[in-house]
Amino acid sequence: MTVRTPAVVPGIPPEQPAPQPVAEPDARRKKRRDPRRTRWLDRAGWYEPRETGARSTTRQAEALNLALSSPPTTHRGLILGTDRLSGQLVCHDPFIAYDDKLVSAPNVAVIGDVGKGKSSLLKTWGTLRQLLLSGRRVVVLDKKTQAGQGEYTRLARAVGAPSIRFTVDGTGSRLNLLDPVISLGEAGKQAGRPTGQMMLLRAVLAEALGREVSEREGKALRIALFAATGDAKERDRVPVIGDIVHHLINPAGEAARSIGVPAAELREWGFDPAFALERMIEEDLAGLVDGETSPDVQLDHPSGLVHFDLSALPIEGPALRIVMTVINTWQTNMLARRSQQLMQTVNIVEEGWHVAEGALGKVFQRNTKLARGLGLATMAGFHHVSDLPAESAARSLLQEAETVFIFGQSLRSDALACVDLYDLPSGTEDTIMGLGRGSFLAKIGTEAPLLVQHIRSQAEIQLTETDDAMTGRR
Repeated sequence: MTVRTPAVVPGIPPEQPAPQPVAEPDARRKKRRDPRRTRWLDRAGWYEPRETGARSTTRQAEALNLALSSPPTTHRGLILGTDRLSGQLVCHDPFIAYDDKLVSAPNVAVIGDVGKGKSSLLKTWGTLRQLLLSGRRVVVLDKKTQAGQGEYTRLARAVGAPSIRFTVDGTGSRLNLLDPVISLGEAGKQAGRPTGQMMLLRAVLAEALGREVSEREGKALRIALFAATGDAKERDRVPVIGDIVHHLINPAGEAARSIGVPAAELREWGFDPAFALERMIEEDLAGLVDGETSPDVQLDHPSGLVHFDLSALPIEGPALRIVMTVINTWQTNMLARRSQQLMQTVNIVEEGWHVAEGALGKVFQRNTKLARGLGLATMAGFHHVSDLPAESAARSLLQEAETVFIFGQSLRSDALACVDLYDLPSGTEDTIMGLGRGSFLAKIGTEAPLLVQHIRSQAEIQLTETDDAMTGRR
């Protein structure tokens, strides 16, 4: 048989042979060769082709997150904790908030049951973090006892600050009622001026007498104050309470003639005040206010922290209230003299209910009203609103505070009292009763309340824990 070969023409490719059919593999071989798809992997999209991601930047990708929530507060201030709803940081500082027109006064109230975290907040945000700001000073009135000393002693040691300890046995520090730092006479009655020596003496004497000072007793006291001050100046020393007692019992004849009464009558006006003051400085206030101010009582420590340890003073009797009020008065007068230095001071009062009643409470309240002019923020802690009489100075501190932190309240009546006092939305009492340790409701000015979880660093936890006596560990 003859086989014909196709002709090859230059420039034209030769014809290709026709493709031959390929036999299909049998069904058994095809099933064995193809991978088996698992049902649950198929549902998870394992076998779907993966799309290659597109490169972008953080700024461009912002548009992809359409559910961004606005921050609960601005970044200006010190960290309080995290918002329980959004997880974002909550920052606040009373002085910065005043500058931002969020509040009209810098005072702060912290309310809550024992063990809910009030002290931890005051020690961290109110004390340690305040010291981080340039020029900021913190003064602590520490009444709570821990291992035989004030609760803030460990914190004070950590920052290198001494503890100024007051005791009734004469071994502690003294703060003179007639310290020259405190203005003389009735100057404290003038608007915008701190309480003076005369108003402070009247308050202390009212505590000693158990009643208000009468007009004649007040006149005798005023004459004795100026006589004691003038006599001490001539002797080149500082007047003390003992000088007041002496001039009440032995008034000068010239002073009596100046008001048109015999010296014997003026002496009679001063008998009760003299004996009451004498008893107080020999018994209740022995070693506390009966001498010149101790050198360690000052506001100039380089650490910025001043720790007044009041834990050794008895709760019963007037000693604690008087010392707290004298400290507050001495401090406000000191700050008034330094007002041109534009220094900001935080005053921590852990147990605010101690200044709830009497003339001393009114003096404390009056001094706190000068906060804006003195650059002073008072941060006071309270257990329950219902513990405080409606007309008390402590209740006024609660009402006037525009920064309020409400921790858990176990009783509905206490939670409702907070809702009523700060005009919180109806139903907030259930939230307050359900707050755990370290959680609180923050009410800042007219802003809506925030649910905040307080956060602490490891170092802050070690400095603020107060369970040593219960756990047996430091």
